[in-house]
Amino acid sequence: MGVVPLSPKDNNTEDTSWALSMAAAIPSGIIKTFEGAATFGAALLDLGIDKDRVEAVEAYFDKINPFDEAAAATGIGKITELIVNIGVPGGLAFKAASGLGKAAIAAKQAGRVISKGEKARRFGQGALGAGLAEGIAVGDVQEAGTFGDFMGGPTEINRDSDSAANELLNRLKFGIEGAAFTGAFGAAGKLVGKMREVRGSNKVKRGFDKSVDKLDSWFRANGLLTQEGFDVRNVMRGRIAKDANVGDVAMREIDKITDKLARSYRNVAVDKVPFLEAKKTIGKELNDVLMSGTAKNGKLKPKFQMVDEIALDPKTGKEFKTGKQLYDVQIESIPLAKKEALRKTLKETYKASDEDITKLFNQFDGIRDTWSELFTIMGRRLTPESLKSFEDMIPKYINDVLDRGYEYVKATGRNPIQLAANNRPSQTLIKEAIKEFQDIAAGKGLTLNDELAKDMVDEVWKGAYLPGGITIGKTTAPGQVRFAGAVPAFMKDSLAATLDNKSILDPKYNRLYNTNISELSGVSQDAIKKLLGKAKNPMSTIVDGTANLSSVVRSQQFFDDLILKNNELKKNYDDWIAGGRVGPEPRIPFLYNNTSDAMRYAGGTSDDFAEITSAKGDAAREIDRWLDPAATIKSVDADEVVRTNAKGEILDLLNPLQGKFALKDYAQSFRQTQEGAKSLPRQLYNSLILYPKGLSQMSKTILAPFTHARNFISATAFAAANGHLPFGQIEDVKKAFNALQAKGFRRDNPFYQELLELGVVNSNVQLRQVADLLEDVDFGKTLNKLDSDYGLGRFLKGLRKIKRGAEDYYTAEDDFWKIFTYLGEKSKLDKAFRSKGMKPGQEFIDMNGAKQIYDDQYLKRAAADLVKNNVPNYAFVSDFIKGLRQLPVGNFVAFPAEIIRTSANIVETALKEINYKTVINKKDGLVAPLRSRGIQRLTGMALTTAALPLGTVAAAQAIYNVADEEIDAMRRYVADWSKNSVLVPFKDEDGKLSYIDFSHLNAYDTVTRPIQTVLNAVNSGRADEDGLVDDFVLGMFESTKELGSPFISESIWTEGLADIFVRRGRTQDNRQLWNEKDAIGDKISKSISHLVETQTPLNWKQLTRLGLSIRPIDDLGRFDERGNQYEFGNELAGIAGLRRVEVNPEKSFNYKVTDFKKGVRNSRNLFTSATLKGGVVTPEEIVDAYINANRALYETNREMYLDIEAAKTLGMSEDQLAERMVNRGETTAFNFLNEGLFRPLSISGDVQGLFETKARELGVRNPFEQAYDVIGRIQEVLAEVPLTGDLFPDLENPFRISVLPNAVAQANQIINNNPANAAMAAAPVNTGFIGQGNVNIDPVTRLTAAEEVLLDPLEKRYVKGQRTTTKLT
Repeated sequence: MGVVPLSPKDNNTEDTSWALSMAAAIPSGIIKTFEGAATFGAALLDLGIDKDRVEAVEAYFDKINPFDEAAAATGIGKITELIVNIGVPGGLAFKAASGLGKAAIAAKQAGRVISKGEKARRFGQGALGAGLAEGIAVGDVQEAGTFGDFMGGPTEINRDSDSAANELLNRLKFGIEGAAFTGAFGAAGKLVGKMREVRGSNKVKRGFDKSVDKLDSWFRANGLLTQEGFDVRNVMRGRIAKDANVGDVAMREIDKITDKLARSYRNVAVDKVPFLEAKKTIGKELNDVLMSGTAKNGKLKPKFQMVDEIALDPKTGKEFKTGKQLYDVQIESIPLAKKEALRKTLKETYKASDEDITKLFNQFDGIRDTWSELFTIMGRRLTPESLKSFEDMIPKYINDVLDRGYEYVKATGRNPIQLAANNRPSQTLIKEAIKEFQDIAAGKGLTLNDELAKDMVDEVWKGAYLPGGITIGKTTAPGQVRFAGAVPAFMKDSLAATLDNKSILDPKYNRLYNTNISELSGVSQDAIKKLLGKAKNPMSTIVDGTANLSSVVRSQQFFDDLILKNNELKKNYDDWIAGGRVGPEPRIPFLYNNTSDAMRYAGGTSDDFAEITSAKGDAAREIDRWLDPAATIKSVDADEVVRTNAKGEILDLLNPLQGKFALKDYAQSFRQTQEGAKSLPRQLYNSLILYPKGLSQMSKTILAPFTHARNFISATAFAAANGHLPFGQIEDVKKAFNALQAKGFRRDNPFYQELLELGVVNSNVQLRQVADLLEDVDFGKTLNKLDSDYGLGRFLKGLRKIKRGAEDYYTAEDDFWKIFTYLGEKSKLDKAFRSKGMKPGQEFIDMNGAKQIYDDQYLKRAAADLVKNNVPNYAFVSDFIKGLRQLPVGNFVAFPAEIIRTSANIVETALKEINYKTVINKKDGLVAPLRSRGIQRLTGMALTTAALPLGTVAAAQAIYNVADEEIDAMRRYVADWSKNSVLVPFKDEDGKLSYIDFSHLNAYDTVTRPIQTVLNAVNSGRADEDGLVDDFVLGMFESTKELGSPFISESIWTEGLADIFVRRGRTQDNRQLWNEKDAIGDKISKSISHLVETQTPLNWKQLTRLGLSIRPIDDLGRFDERGNQYEFGNELAGIAGLRRVEVNPEKSFNYKVTDFKKGVRNSRNLFTSATLKGGVVTPEEIVDAYINANRALYETNREMYLDIEAAKTLGMSEDQLAERMVNRGETTAFNFLNEGLFRPLSISGDVQGLFETKARELGVRNPFEQAYDVIGRIQEVLAEVPLTGDLFPDLENPFRISVLPNAVAQANQIINNNPANAAMAAAPVNTGFIGQGNVNIDPVTRLTAAEEVLLDPLEKRYVKGQRTTTKLT
């Protein structure tokens, strides 16, 4: 075929760095534009004249373009050159042809809007203009290629002719594609723009806009929520997290001191009290003091008072009194007598130090202050009438509300839940409860047998529930356990006299329902509290009490903040309307008083809106599980002072959203609950898939020490990408470390609590996803239902502290860089604004167009928003992406989703900062205070994602003298997951290559890997002849797979299952788990070991290698089971993700041979499976199957050829390669592959015999016999196709006659109409092709004159065979 084999090593003899190549590509692309235009003009002049103007132009530009060679040296250079070459003229032509810019200006001046039709027309004009410009300007159309080269079709470039006509035709094809793809890209841009336009607009959407918004909602963080609703919800979560941290810090400190005192007491006590018993005793004493007060009954005593309001002056930063009085609740201090008694006991009995005692009392005081703050917020929202009830009820039940820790009872909202969901008490507690129930009954003169007593015990613990929140109604008892199920009647004193032995079996008298524990006798209360695991320690009180109060108060604040934010939007929008609609349209409100109000702001009809919850009674219970039907609330602001219903009646509200309307999706979101499926299939799926999936992910992250190191190091990129580096920022580093919430830190808890409230910290994406996955399956609980002494729960109890500590450190590693980034953002913002003359307390318009007061609070909010938007944060993962965790595929899918979101946000933020202008001082006019910050951020992103990894590779190549060809070869012998990674190469003294997979440390690998994949594809396509675009498209397909891999690849656990049941004992990297000849018992044993390995924590494999590496050199124990030995320094570097991996083609080549043999078998099967199905097969189908099988076989051979060439580049000799293939029975194959020759598929005699047999059975002519000559000719053609490039020819099947006969008929007509052939008219006329009509056919050759001229030998053979067949019939 005249194709010259091209060695992959002949392409580029000099190494050119990616940066130099990319830099050279820009001027080269510009020169190529002029070259293209000149070539186009030369081709027009050459048209119809045999001149060489095109070649002369090309030769001229080759001489004057000094950048071309460097640009073409790398994939990124080639892509950049083509983009510049066609992008610049295409963009200019689009702008000129469309006239959209001028039309928009003219429309604005005329006070009108360009219609959609005019926009579409102008856009079409622009696309045609761009396509024309690209067709003219493309430098070398054959080198650039088209999408038609990849997909086939009319735009496929013709490379078989150098004529001027062909050059112009190719440029026309390129231009047509350019116009089409300009339109396609424009449509895609329109879709993206529409997504941004409709995203969270709060307006009613119709048709296309509604569909776009629905699609966008799957991926945006707020889903179907309004952006304001999402932001306010995150504020609520931050406040709850802050409260929880206050309790957690106090609990940890008290627990640490209690442990210390218990150990000390155990050592000095005469009776050697067990540690847990001593700790329990100390805990009870501490809890009694924590919950003591000056009330008559010794309980806590809240003080209700009015205090001065204190505010912060934004200009001076100093506090001042506003002159207003505010309601305040203060829990009085611990009685001095109680304090001193406890101090004495701690010192004398438990040998506590003064320092530890002081710490305990400080924690007690701190947590009581927090409770006071929460009670104060609650009281301030109540109407005077409700406030009176509040002050009556709280003193009575404050201890119950706070001291609410139960081990086996789940807290709920106000609505009772049948607690089959409760944790089952231990067998020991149940046995003790049975005995106590029997004793209580006996005291009433009743006898219970064991079976009946056990039934009663089960009914009590299953039916118990602990109402959440605080209720102030007179008929309620907040904080006390209630029973939705039955409680034995004899446990209530007032019924004792009515019971006897007979009536105990009568359900009418035997059971009490909806009972409060306080209604039972004292001894009964004690028995039930013991059964339910009532905690008597301060840690439980602090955590559970604070959580209960926080949930109620922060939920109420959430609803209030929604109203406040909505009213702010309403005011801004009304002011904009009243001011003549000057400036950009502000966001509209999202809550409305009625449907008329809603339609005025959001458009649509009344059917587009729904009432969030009725204004009647306590209907808001359906959206607020903490609702108290006795607690009416005050208006949250002046706009809500009077709320009336449709009749004009003033409403008493229990929730500020009562009676409010919103868009239906948003209104419905308040009622959404997640109910887990309890069906047997779901439980099996949880147990067999999601349980182990969650455990494996936990084992490989939280419980893996090496992963912690990589987690911390890789997170550096988040700060660096935003332009923050720790060098020189020592104070910020110290402040960040001091705020961390892990053992050894916790030195600045108030600062961390502030960051929690701002939503900056405690949002590690991977940790939160694992936690949510385990929560989805109610982790450990299914097994614990059998008995809490068995199952997964018992195993995890032993690891609970280790797991909690590991989680703390995993969070801290992520938090450090978020805190550091927050401090950097705050500092840089302040510096940028002050440098332009901004003063504290000054009003200005921020980057988002909102009015702000410049003070420390603004800087905190702005810095926090930057961190949340630009650093991965689990709170911003969409519900759709979070939901993917429940699929059996995908590992940590939320993390790559966040990388994509934050990468785009960093670039968008930087561009906004660069373009942001505002007025700070009128004399200076508009200034750009954040421009340098934006440039710094953009630079940081570029350095982190591109310059650092690629620069590291370039440096390593230079230091170790590693050529690009060696890296390309290396990629063929690395693990699949590293093929498209950034590989940092190393070479030892013997020339042996190794590499570090930089992607393990590159947090932004998700966005850089697809780019690297495209570059790899472009680089690998240098040897083919189908242009750059073809390779680019292939790379895009592969990069799409890489981008989607984290979402659709097998999870750690399901991969292990697939290795056993799908891949039949072989892993994805071809490691064999068992031998086919192994006994079934051995296979089962090895399978179980493999699955256990997926659950093994502590980086077991890495630790094993590290252990082997420290053994003496002469110790045979240094070798692992496969004979590998490891270097200590390298394994130590592996902790940080910097472990070098040796490239070992000698070992990997055998796997390549296995894949090759499998590929050959599969190619043969493509032919036989399509042609030997059992029915009638035509010659056409046989030839199609043969071509298809050879196409697959060619790809298999080409891959093996490239593997052989790569192995040679990596140091394997030809003899070594030959030996391995000969040993596998592939001698002939190696000889062909080694020469770069393709050996087409040969059809064995056995297969040919099968065709003959089948034909006889069916009574038809053997189709293979008819196809034999065609297959032979195809073999001849394919035998000439080299393996050096992706050059499999486009073979036509001559049996497919739909096109060929028509073409030949037309040619015959032309020739027969020629007067010179008139003499042939008298020749005999024979029938030609079907539908061809009568033509002059030579009786010897059986061909027409046209066929002799136009057909190649393969086609001539077909036509002859067809005519023979026709005569036979």
